[in-house]
Amino acid sequence: MTLFGVGFLANSKTETNEDFLVGGRSFNLWLSTFCLFATWFGAGTIISATDEISSTGISASLLEPYGSGFCLIIAGFLLAKKLWEMQLLTYSDFFKIKFGTKVEGVSVFTTLPTFIGWIAVQYLAVSEIIATFTPLTHIQALLIIVLLTTLLTMMGGMWSVSLTDSVQMFIIIIGLVYLFFKIFFELDLGAFEMYEMLPIEKKSLNIDNFQKALGLLSAFSIAALGNLTGQDLGQRIFSAKSAKVARNACLIAGVLYLLIGSIPVWFGMTSELTIGPEYEGNLISLLIKKYLDPVTSIVLLLAITSAVVSTITSALLAPSSVLANNFLNRVFPNVSELKLCRISVVLVAITSLIVALMGENVYSLLEDSYAIGFVGFFPALLIGLYSKKLSEIPMLITIFVASTIWICSFFVEFQYSSELIAVAVSFPVYYGLYFFFGNKNKEVA
Repeated sequence: MTLFGVGFLANSKTETNEDFLVGGRSFNLWLSTFCLFATWFGAGTIISATDEISSTGISASLLEPYGSGFCLIIAGFLLAKKLWEMQLLTYSDFFKIKFGTKVEGVSVFTTLPTFIGWIAVQYLAVSEIIATFTPLTHIQALLIIVLLTTLLTMMGGMWSVSLTDSVQMFIIIIGLVYLFFKIFFELDLGAFEMYEMLPIEKKSLNIDNFQKALGLLSAFSIAALGNLTGQDLGQRIFSAKSAKVARNACLIAGVLYLLIGSIPVWFGMTSELTIGPEYEGNLISLLIKKYLDPVTSIVLLLAITSAVVSTITSALLAPSSVLANNFLNRVFPNVSELKLCRISVVLVAITSLIVALMGENVYSLLEDSYAIGFVGFFPALLIGLYSKKLSEIPMLITIFVASTIWICSFFVEFQYSSELIAVAVSFPVYYGLYFFFGNKNKEVA
């Protein structure tokens, strides 16, 4: 009920599509900070990454939370000021201004699958938690979460997402810290003592050859650099009330993400000590059940569920914004832009539900969804921000070449990371094509 109360409050602030998409560009430092922190701090960090770290060790944390945390810091230093000053509504607007409408169109239809995979991750994870603690089946919990998050996002857009984020992130931080210290007191072991007891494969990156080192670098880069092109991140930068607020909020949120995100990492690394070498189900849920009393368990469960709900609403808003602002408003020019935004939320939610029902592995969905932005648009973002040599046809061909390299890796085994190869190739391909097409293709100012 609290979430819907915040949603109704946010709805009263939403009168135009700019209010819905970027909160009227009026967010202060702390609202921007919590909103940025909550962008990815949900199922990926608290649930999926924790289970993956428990299974494979510390190397899994390079994607979540450390890659995502460093992404926010990089955005603060390199992107926030320049992007805010452009007064954008979506990243697709950026690609339109810098490279033209064709690149804008490609960005729209690559943004959609990127976020649909990410939203499916959140749906699957939170429904698993609810099914663990309630009589509901997994499917029933999944449908309830889809309905709840769709309604919340439709109510107030960016205002609804940001206000609920701020409240829920504060609660989840307190809850995770409490569970962390509760486990320490129960086990009566010091942090260094626990660390010494961990299997070497859990606490080491196990880099024994160049190929593995590149693979780990690729996983980190997909999150740290690929997320820079994400509409969810861009939308929070655009919503700040000044360039200074946008920059500082990214930096503070990034540091906070790394610190708080390390708690689930520790849970995953120490699972053999806290739960046992073999367990069934979600690790966070089992820790809550084992170490907290029933009342505290319910409170923390609700907090985690709320955090994931916040992440879902953020993720729903991002592709819906692009779909409405950069595609549907041209197809349906007589329909209200605000109405198109809300219709887009429903379309994205339904598509994400279908993907979630396919039963794909949660962590691979998460990693694949990150990779699309990294391979396809990270080079375009850097070139668009820092180069004056801008041309549409060379960028279209570059995106095609990079994406083809990445897609080929699904069918042919690459000795080295296909993502890093694709990104590295993009820059010489673009500038080579630029000098070939430069005088024949209209440059973008």
